[in-house]
Amino acid sequence: MLLQAVTGHNLFGNPRFGDGTLTGPYDKPRVSAPFAVMGLPVALFVGAILGQGMTRSWPKALVMGGALLPVLGLLVLAGQRMSLATFLLGTTVCALVLPSLRRPALALLIASPVLIGLLAFMSPDAFGHLVTKTHIQLAHFAGSPYGQIYNRAVVLIQAHPVMGLGDDAFRYYCRVKIYLKPGLADLQPDGGGVSVCVQHTHNHVLEAATNSGLPGAALFVVMIGGWWVALGRAAKRQVCLSDPDIAWRVGLFGAAVLHEWPLSSQSAFLNMPLGGIAFLLLGAGLAEAVRDLRVYRPDGAAIARGALTLSQRPRE
Repeated sequence: MLLQAVTGHNLFGNPRFGDGTLTGPYDKPRVSAPFAVMGLPVALFVGAILGQGMTRSWPKALVMGGALLPVLGLLVLAGQRMSLATFLLGTTVCALVLPSLRRPALALLIASPVLIGLLAFMSPDAFGHLVTKTHIQLAHFAGSPYGQIYNRAVVLIQAHPVMGLGDDAFRYYCRVKIYLKPGLADLQPDGGGVSVCVQHTHNHVLEAATNSGLPGAALFVVMIGGWWVALGRAAKRQVCLSDPDIAWRVGLFGAAVLHEWPLSSQSAFLNMPLGGIAFLLLGAGLAEAVRDLRVYRPDGAAIARGALTLSQRPRE
């Protein structure tokens, strides 16, 4: 992203996207979401390593802020509003768990509008996408592309609330004539017609609901909640761990929250490479949770808190 921001082209010769946003190694602006998910835990881990030998809180806070600032800066340069917003959300969540991160997180929140203001001079097109377009879409959300997509998803859910329409439902059924309805938005007789139809709903909960109905969406939400609880417990358990280990755990928890935050525009749940990166980090976080269960279980033969690891067999 930095190379493309400076030279105008990435390693493969691809220029910025038409709206001024950065594409990273791709030909479309897809890099900022995986970068935000990876950048948060990695930056926290690196900041904790660099500040490990420091005894005073302010130098540690400066080092941690210095590790997070490049991630924030590149996300601003990328011009992708949702990745930037969820990164700041994830950082805030991490600060709630890790008190030493609160001053750096506050500094990032203060620095964000400053960096966005500088973007207006460095890349006016990216600023327009990040700020101007966002303002317009929020002011007229029901008629925006995202509002129309969500509206069509609700039409599909209303038609099949219990069983859904199966895997990849939005892709295959969005264009079917019986679903070209005004929906809840009630702005157009055909709800935007086939121009609304894209590959997915841009929201994981709506994707689950269109695929498997409201019961499936409820189970999906429970699954995500279970992940957050497990990762949150591992992040809060900070006894007998080094600062880098604690920062890594907290960062993995924050990455899971920012990736699955329900009030956001998202890629498809199983989209690659974002889905692969998110599941890799999720596995790393759950491995930390399982390690805690193994360490804190009552004795060598007992199963900690009713949980099984891959190396354990259930009792007869």
